[in-house]
Amino acid sequence: MAVAHGTSQSEASRIAQFMGLPRWQRIDDLGLVASVQKGFPAKTATTVARRIDPDGRFLKATDIIPKSTLHRREKDNKPLTQDESEKVLALSRVLSEVLRIYHADSIQSSVFLERAHRMLGGRSPIALATESIAGAALVMKLLARLDAGVAV
Repeated sequence: MAVAHGTSQSEASRIAQFMGLPRWQRIDDLGLVASVQKGFPAKTATTVARRIDPDGRFLKATDIIPKSTLHRREKDNKPLTQDESEKVLALSRVLSEVLRIYHADSIQSSVFLERAHRMLGGRSPIALATESIAGAALVMKLLARLDAGVAV
């Protein structure tokens, strides 16, 4: 279980808190896996989008989960599917890491996320990360290089 720098909070509980999951303080890596399998609450997609972009300028919940699907799940009070939850989790890891690297500066974070990047084939990190889990993983590799001080 990874522990965040300077705190006793695990990475899993930090991500769960970022996503607004209930009882996030008690969520460990296996608990996060179990939550994905059960499906996150539908509102999690909205919570995640608002954490990084409260005004919905460049990221909305419907950029993560299709609009009709999200509205149906919310209306019926049904959780996201496992695949949808995995996508939300992958994006949450990206957004949380961007905020950590940029010391919670939402302006710098949004500039990084919105700017096209040559190492991403000229696409923006947010476009790639919202498209697929594989895209989010590629953005995480870029963030690891940035965090290590490697020119990106």
